[in-house]
Amino acid sequence: MTTVKLKIAQLRKDKGIGQQELADVLGVSFQSVSKWETGITMPDITLLPSIAEYFDVSVDELLGLKPLRQQAYVPRDTDNRDNWNGKTDKLYKNRKYFWNDDYLRFLVKDVWHIESPKDIIEFRCGDGYLGMKLLEILPKGSTYTGVDNEYFINKAKLNFNNTKFDVRFIPSDIYSLETNKRYDMAICQAGLRHMNKPMGVLRKMVGSVKEEGFVVCVDVNREFENDGLYIDDISYDYLCTAFDFHKVWKKELEYEGRDYAIGMRLPFYMQELGLYDIDIRMNDRVMYVNSEMEDYEEKVQDFIEINGLDESFDIGSQENTIELFMNRGIDRAEAENYIKMKDKIAEYFRNPENKKSFLKVQGLLITYGRK
Repeated sequence: MTTVKLKIAQLRKDKGIGQQELADVLGVSFQSVSKWETGITMPDITLLPSIAEYFDVSVDELLGLKPLRQQAYVPRDTDNRDNWNGKTDKLYKNRKYFWNDDYLRFLVKDVWHIESPKDIIEFRCGDGYLGMKLLEILPKGSTYTGVDNEYFINKAKLNFNNTKFDVRFIPSDIYSLETNKRYDMAICQAGLRHMNKPMGVLRKMVGSVKEEGFVVCVDVNREFENDGLYIDDISYDYLCTAFDFHKVWKKELEYEGRDYAIGMRLPFYMQELGLYDIDIRMNDRVMYVNSEMEDYEEKVQDFIEINGLDESFDIGSQENTIELFMNRGIDRAEAENYIKMKDKIAEYFRNPENKKSFLKVQGLLITYGRK
Protein backbone atom coordinates (compact mmCIF):
# COMPACT_ATOMS: atom_id res chain seq x y z
CA MET A 1 0.00 0.00 0.00
CA THR A 2 1.43 3.38 -1.05
CA THR A 3 2.42 5.70 1.80
CA VAL A 4 0.62 9.02 2.18
CA LYS A 5 2.85 12.03 2.84
CA LEU A 6 0.78 15.17 3.18
CA LYS A 7 2.30 18.21 1.49
CA ILE A 8 0.33 20.82 3.47
CA ALA A 9 3.37 22.24 5.29
CA GLN A 10 5.34 22.64 2.07
CA LEU A 11 2.40 24.17 0.19
CA ARG A 12 1.62 26.54 3.05
CA LYS A 13 5.22 27.76 3.26
CA ASP A 14 5.44 28.12 -0.53
CA LYS A 15 2.30 30.26 -0.39
CA GLY A 16 3.76 32.32 2.44
CA ILE A 17 0.96 31.83 4.98
CA GLY A 18 0.88 30.72 8.61
CA GLN A 19 -0.99 27.82 10.20
CA GLN A 20 -3.61 30.16 11.66
CA GLU A 21 -4.34 31.77 8.28
CA LEU A 22 -4.85 28.35 6.68
CA ALA A 23 -6.99 27.24 9.62
CA ASP A 24 -9.21 30.31 9.21
CA VAL A 25 -9.71 29.59 5.50
CA LEU A 26 -10.67 25.97 6.20
CA GLY A 27 -12.74 26.67 9.34
CA VAL A 28 -10.59 24.53 11.64
CA SER A 29 -8.24 25.26 14.55
CA PHE A 30 -4.57 25.99 13.97
CA GLN A 31 -3.89 22.98 16.26
CA SER A 32 -5.59 20.78 13.65
CA VAL A 33 -3.34 22.18 10.94
CA SER A 34 -0.30 21.58 13.16
CA LYS A 35 -1.32 17.96 13.76
CA TRP A 36 -1.79 17.39 10.01
CA GLU A 37 1.66 18.76 9.28
CA THR A 38 3.36 16.65 11.96
CA GLY A 39 1.52 13.50 10.91
CA ILE A 40 -0.36 13.06 14.19
CA THR A 41 -3.73 13.17 12.46
CA MET A 42 -5.10 13.42 8.94
CA PRO A 43 -7.64 15.96 7.64
CA ASP A 44 -11.21 14.73 7.32
CA ILE A 45 -11.63 13.25 3.86
CA THR A 46 -14.32 15.82 3.05
CA LEU A 47 -11.78 18.62 3.55
CA LEU A 48 -9.25 17.27 1.04
CA PRO A 49 -10.88 18.78 -2.09
CA SER A 50 -11.12 22.18 -0.41
CA ILE A 51 -7.48 22.12 0.71
CA ALA A 52 -6.38 20.99 -2.76
CA GLU A 53 -8.42 23.71 -4.43
CA TYR A 54 -7.00 26.38 -2.11
CA PHE A 55 -3.44 25.44 -3.04
CA ASP A 56 -4.34 24.82 -6.71
CA VAL A 57 -3.13 21.21 -6.67
CA SER A 58 -4.79 17.85 -7.15
CA VAL A 59 -5.77 15.69 -4.18
CA ASP A 60 -3.10 13.19 -5.24
CA GLU A 61 -0.49 15.97 -5.14
CA LEU A 62 -1.77 17.10 -1.75
CA LEU A 63 -1.45 13.56 -0.41
CA GLY A 64 2.08 13.22 -1.76
CA LEU A 65 1.08 10.48 -4.20
CA LYS A 66 2.09 12.52 -7.24
CA PRO A 67 4.81 15.15 -7.59
CA LEU A 68 3.81 18.77 -7.16
CA ARG A 69 3.53 20.46 -10.54
CA GLN A 70 4.87 23.79 -9.30
CA GLN A 71 7.67 22.29 -7.23
CA ALA A 72 11.09 23.83 -7.92
CA TYR A 73 13.65 21.44 -9.36
CA VAL A 74 16.33 20.47 -6.84
CA PRO A 75 19.70 19.91 -8.59
CA ARG A 76 22.09 17.21 -7.48
CA ASP A 77 25.21 19.16 -8.51
CA THR A 78 27.14 16.00 -9.34
CA ASP A 79 29.71 18.03 -11.26
CA ASN A 80 30.68 19.88 -8.07
CA ARG A 81 33.65 17.68 -7.21
CA ASP A 82 33.74 18.72 -3.58
CA ASN A 83 30.40 16.92 -3.10
CA TRP A 84 32.28 13.66 -3.76
CA ASN A 85 34.94 14.10 -1.07
CA GLY A 86 35.00 11.08 1.24
CA LYS A 87 32.21 9.28 -0.62
CA THR A 88 34.07 7.26 -3.24
CA ASP A 89 36.38 4.85 -1.39
CA LYS A 90 33.94 1.97 -1.82
CA LEU A 91 32.56 3.11 -5.16
CA TYR A 92 36.02 3.30 -6.73
CA LYS A 93 36.46 -0.42 -6.14
CA ASN A 94 34.47 -0.86 -9.33
CA ARG A 95 37.38 0.50 -11.38
CA LYS A 96 39.26 -2.76 -11.12
CA TYR A 97 36.27 -4.39 -12.82
CA PHE A 98 36.37 -2.00 -15.82
CA TRP A 99 39.35 -3.58 -17.53
CA ASN A 100 41.32 -6.75 -17.83
CA ASP A 101 44.96 -5.65 -17.92
CA ASP A 102 45.59 -7.51 -21.17
CA TYR A 103 42.78 -5.58 -22.88
CA LEU A 104 44.13 -2.20 -21.80
CA ARG A 105 47.51 -3.33 -23.11
CA PHE A 106 45.84 -4.33 -26.38
CA LEU A 107 44.28 -0.86 -26.70
CA VAL A 108 47.57 0.90 -26.05
CA LYS A 109 49.74 -1.24 -28.32
CA ASP A 110 47.48 -2.65 -31.05
CA VAL A 111 44.63 -0.14 -31.34
CA TRP A 112 46.29 3.20 -30.55
CA HIS A 113 49.74 1.98 -31.69
CA ILE A 114 51.62 3.80 -28.97
CA GLU A 115 55.29 2.90 -29.39
CA SER A 116 57.10 5.97 -28.03
CA PRO A 117 56.85 7.78 -24.68
CA LYS A 118 53.69 9.85 -24.28
CA ASP A 119 52.50 12.64 -22.01
CA ILE A 120 49.05 11.77 -20.66
CA ILE A 121 46.58 14.04 -18.87
CA GLU A 122 43.57 12.56 -17.06
CA PHE A 123 40.51 14.67 -16.30
CA ARG A 124 38.89 13.79 -12.95
CA CYS A 125 41.73 11.45 -12.10
CA GLY A 126 40.31 10.35 -8.74
CA ASP A 127 42.88 8.29 -6.89
CA GLY A 128 45.01 7.84 -10.02
CA TYR A 129 44.11 4.18 -10.58
CA LEU A 130 43.87 4.45 -14.37
CA GLY A 131 47.04 6.52 -14.54
CA MET A 132 48.93 3.81 -12.69
CA LYS A 133 47.64 1.14 -15.06
CA LEU A 134 48.56 3.20 -18.12
CA LEU A 135 52.09 3.95 -16.92
CA GLU A 136 52.69 0.23 -16.35
CA ILE A 137 51.97 -0.32 -20.06
CA LEU A 138 53.17 2.83 -21.83
CA PRO A 139 56.75 3.06 -23.11
CA LYS A 140 59.40 4.08 -20.58
CA GLY A 141 59.67 7.85 -20.28
CA SER A 142 55.93 8.48 -20.45
CA THR A 143 54.42 11.00 -18.03
CA TYR A 144 51.07 11.28 -16.32
CA THR A 145 49.26 14.41 -15.14
CA GLY A 146 46.10 14.07 -13.07
CA VAL A 147 43.48 16.83 -12.76
CA ASP A 148 41.06 16.88 -9.83
CA ASN A 149 40.32 18.73 -6.61
CA GLU A 150 42.73 18.79 -3.67
CA TYR A 151 41.03 15.90 -1.89
CA PHE A 152 41.42 13.42 -4.73
CA ILE A 153 44.85 14.66 -5.76
CA ASN A 154 46.11 13.96 -2.24
CA LYS A 155 44.75 10.40 -2.51
CA ALA A 156 46.41 9.95 -5.90
CA LYS A 157 49.74 11.27 -4.60
CA LEU A 158 49.67 8.67 -1.84
CA ASN A 159 49.06 5.89 -4.37
CA PHE A 160 52.03 7.01 -6.49
CA ASN A 161 54.23 7.72 -3.48
CA ASN A 162 56.43 4.62 -3.74
CA THR A 163 56.66 4.46 -7.52
CA LYS A 164 59.30 5.83 -9.89
CA PHE A 165 56.77 7.04 -12.44
CA ASP A 166 56.95 10.63 -13.69
CA VAL A 167 53.69 12.09 -12.38
CA ARG A 168 52.33 15.50 -11.54
CA PHE A 169 48.94 16.84 -10.53
CA ILE A 170 46.89 19.95 -11.20
CA PRO A 171 44.34 20.92 -8.55
CA SER A 172 41.55 22.46 -10.60
CA ASP A 173 37.90 22.40 -11.43
CA ILE A 174 37.67 20.87 -14.91
CA TYR A 175 35.58 23.70 -16.33
CA SER A 176 38.15 26.33 -15.36
CA LEU A 177 41.28 24.29 -16.12
CA GLU A 178 43.96 26.22 -17.99
CA THR A 179 47.26 24.63 -19.01
CA ASN A 180 49.96 25.89 -21.37
CA LYS A 181 51.35 22.39 -21.88
CA ARG A 182 49.93 20.27 -24.70
CA TYR A 183 49.70 16.51 -24.16
CA ASP A 184 49.76 13.45 -26.39
CA MET A 185 46.58 12.04 -24.86
CA ALA A 186 43.72 13.40 -22.77
CA ILE A 187 41.56 10.78 -21.10
CA CYS A 188 38.49 10.84 -18.88
CA GLN A 189 37.03 7.68 -17.35
CA ALA A 190 33.46 7.55 -15.97
CA GLY A 191 33.54 11.30 -15.42
CA LEU A 192 31.41 12.86 -18.14
CA ARG A 193 28.34 10.98 -16.92
CA HIS A 194 28.38 13.22 -13.85
CA MET A 195 29.04 16.52 -15.63
CA ASN A 196 26.34 19.10 -16.30
CA LYS A 197 28.31 20.45 -19.28
CA PRO A 198 29.95 17.40 -20.86
CA MET A 199 30.54 19.22 -24.14
CA GLY A 200 32.43 21.92 -22.24
CA VAL A 201 34.67 19.30 -20.66
CA LEU A 202 35.25 17.63 -24.02
CA ARG A 203 36.33 21.00 -25.47
CA LYS A 204 38.83 21.34 -22.61
CA MET A 205 40.17 17.87 -23.39
CA VAL A 206 40.54 18.66 -27.09
CA GLY A 207 42.27 21.93 -26.24
CA SER A 208 44.76 20.17 -23.97
CA VAL A 209 46.26 17.88 -26.64
CA LYS A 210 48.75 18.44 -29.45
CA GLU A 211 47.96 18.15 -33.12
CA GLU A 212 47.60 14.43 -33.85
CA GLY A 213 46.99 13.86 -30.13
CA PHE A 214 44.40 11.42 -28.82
CA VAL A 215 41.23 12.27 -26.89
CA VAL A 216 39.81 9.22 -25.10
CA CYS A 217 36.52 9.11 -23.18
CA VAL A 218 35.40 6.02 -21.29
CA ASP A 219 31.76 6.32 -20.27
CA VAL A 220 28.38 4.67 -20.01
CA ASN A 221 25.00 4.58 -21.58
CA ARG A 222 22.71 4.24 -18.56
CA GLU A 223 20.38 1.92 -20.49
CA PHE A 224 23.18 -0.64 -20.79
CA GLU A 225 24.25 -0.16 -17.19
CA ASN A 226 20.80 -0.60 -15.67
CA ASP A 227 19.98 -3.72 -17.66
CA GLY A 228 23.42 -5.20 -16.99
CA LEU A 229 22.70 -6.92 -13.65
CA TYR A 230 21.67 -10.58 -13.50
CA ILE A 231 21.12 -12.31 -10.14
CA ASP A 232 20.51 -16.03 -10.26
CA ASP A 233 17.68 -16.10 -7.67
CA ILE A 234 15.90 -12.89 -8.73
CA SER A 235 13.89 -12.60 -11.93
CA TYR A 236 15.90 -10.75 -14.59
CA ASP A 237 12.66 -9.32 -15.97
CA TYR A 238 11.91 -7.88 -12.52
CA LEU A 239 15.38 -6.32 -12.23
CA CYS A 240 14.96 -4.65 -15.63
CA THR A 241 11.39 -3.41 -15.21
CA ALA A 242 10.73 -2.81 -11.48
CA PHE A 243 11.69 0.84 -11.91
CA ASP A 244 11.92 2.99 -15.03
CA PHE A 245 14.64 5.64 -14.73
CA HIS A 246 13.76 7.49 -17.92
CA LYS A 247 11.80 10.28 -16.24
CA VAL A 248 14.67 10.86 -13.82
CA TRP A 249 17.30 10.85 -16.58
CA LYS A 250 15.34 13.13 -18.89
CA LYS A 251 14.57 15.62 -16.11
CA GLU A 252 18.24 15.79 -15.09
CA LEU A 253 19.25 16.25 -18.73
CA GLU A 254 16.66 19.01 -19.19
CA TYR A 255 17.39 20.94 -16.00
CA GLU A 256 21.08 20.25 -15.37
CA GLY A 257 22.57 18.92 -18.60
CA ARG A 258 23.64 15.62 -17.03
CA ASP A 259 23.41 13.18 -19.93
CA TYR A 260 22.32 9.59 -19.28
CA ALA A 261 23.34 8.59 -22.84
CA ILE A 262 26.71 10.38 -22.91
CA GLY A 263 28.52 7.18 -23.92
CA MET A 264 26.39 6.94 -27.07
CA ARG A 265 26.65 10.62 -27.98
CA LEU A 266 30.41 11.05 -27.59
CA PRO A 267 31.49 10.07 -31.13
CA PHE A 268 29.07 12.64 -32.54
CA TYR A 269 30.34 15.30 -30.14
CA MET A 270 33.93 14.48 -31.12
CA GLN A 271 33.04 14.81 -34.78
CA GLU A 272 31.38 18.16 -34.08
CA LEU A 273 34.61 19.38 -32.44
CA GLY A 274 36.66 18.41 -35.49
CA LEU A 275 38.35 15.22 -34.30
CA TYR A 276 39.08 12.56 -36.89
CA ASP A 277 39.82 8.81 -36.94
CA ILE A 278 37.00 8.49 -34.39
CA ASP A 279 36.25 4.95 -33.28
CA ILE A 280 34.60 3.13 -30.39
CA ARG A 281 35.33 0.01 -28.38
CA MET A 282 33.67 -1.47 -25.32
CA ASN A 283 35.33 -2.45 -22.08
CA ASP A 284 35.99 -6.16 -21.97
CA ARG A 285 35.45 -7.10 -18.34
CA VAL A 286 32.25 -8.62 -16.99
CA MET A 287 31.93 -9.20 -13.26
CA TYR A 288 30.77 -12.81 -13.00
CA VAL A 289 30.63 -14.42 -9.57
CA ASN A 290 29.72 -17.88 -8.30
CA SER A 291 30.41 -19.66 -5.03
CA GLU A 292 32.95 -22.07 -6.58
CA MET A 293 35.45 -19.30 -7.30
CA GLU A 294 38.56 -18.92 -5.15
CA ASP A 295 38.01 -15.18 -4.79
CA TYR A 296 34.26 -15.55 -4.31
CA GLU A 297 34.08 -13.82 -0.91
CA GLU A 298 36.19 -10.88 -2.07
CA LYS A 299 34.09 -10.30 -5.20
CA VAL A 300 30.82 -10.52 -3.27
CA GLN A 301 32.08 -8.01 -0.70
CA ASP A 302 33.32 -5.71 -3.47
CA PHE A 303 29.91 -5.80 -5.15
CA ILE A 304 28.15 -5.09 -1.85
CA GLU A 305 30.35 -2.07 -1.13
CA ILE A 306 30.35 -0.69 -4.70
CA ASN A 307 26.55 -0.69 -4.70
CA GLY A 308 26.10 0.54 -1.14
CA LEU A 309 24.29 -2.63 -0.06
CA ASP A 310 26.15 -2.58 3.26
CA GLU A 311 24.80 0.86 4.17
CA SER A 312 21.75 1.47 6.32
CA PHE A 313 18.79 2.37 4.14
CA ASP A 314 16.59 3.59 6.96
CA ILE A 315 13.18 5.26 6.69
CA GLY A 316 14.74 8.70 6.48
CA SER A 317 17.08 7.68 3.65
CA GLN A 318 14.23 5.99 1.84
CA GLU A 319 12.06 9.08 2.12
CA ASN A 320 14.90 11.28 0.83
CA THR A 321 15.23 9.00 -2.20
CA ILE A 322 11.48 9.09 -2.81
CA GLU A 323 11.46 12.89 -2.56
CA LEU A 324 14.36 13.11 -5.02
CA PHE A 325 12.52 10.92 -7.53
CA MET A 326 9.24 12.79 -7.06
CA ASN A 327 11.10 16.05 -7.68
CA ARG A 328 11.92 14.54 -11.07
CA GLY A 329 8.32 13.67 -11.93
CA ILE A 330 8.06 10.15 -10.46
CA ASP A 331 4.84 9.12 -8.64
CA ARG A 332 5.28 7.95 -5.05
CA ALA A 333 4.10 4.43 -5.93
CA GLU A 334 6.79 4.18 -8.61
CA ALA A 335 9.46 5.50 -6.25
CA GLU A 336 8.41 2.99 -3.59
CA ASN A 337 8.82 0.22 -6.17
CA TYR A 338 12.46 1.29 -6.50
CA ILE A 339 12.88 1.08 -2.71
CA LYS A 340 11.37 -2.42 -2.72
CA MET A 341 13.71 -3.54 -5.50
CA LYS A 342 16.75 -2.18 -3.68
CA ASP A 343 15.61 -3.88 -0.46
CA LYS A 344 15.12 -7.16 -2.32
CA ILE A 345 18.65 -7.04 -3.74
CA ALA A 346 20.14 -6.00 -0.40
CA GLU A 347 18.34 -8.83 1.40
CA TYR A 348 19.67 -11.33 -1.12
CA PHE A 349 23.24 -10.26 -0.42
CA ARG A 350 22.74 -9.93 3.35
CA ASN A 351 21.38 -13.46 3.73
CA PRO A 352 24.33 -15.71 4.68
CA GLU A 353 22.39 -18.77 3.53
CA ASN A 354 22.42 -17.57 -0.08
CA LYS A 355 25.20 -18.87 -2.29
CA LYS A 356 25.46 -15.76 -4.39
CA SER A 357 25.65 -16.15 -8.14
CA PHE A 358 25.40 -13.04 -10.27
CA LEU A 359 26.74 -11.14 -13.26
CA LYS A 360 27.30 -7.42 -13.83
CA VAL A 361 28.00 -5.89 -17.24
CA GLN A 362 29.32 -2.32 -17.04
CA GLY A 363 28.90 -1.67 -20.75
CA LEU A 364 31.45 1.15 -20.85
CA LEU A 365 32.00 2.68 -24.27
CA ILE A 366 35.58 3.69 -25.11
CA THR A 367 35.38 6.53 -27.64
CA TYR A 368 38.56 8.02 -29.09
CA GLY A 369 39.65 10.34 -31.84
CA ARG A 370 42.60 12.41 -33.02
CA LYS A 371 42.93 16.18 -33.05
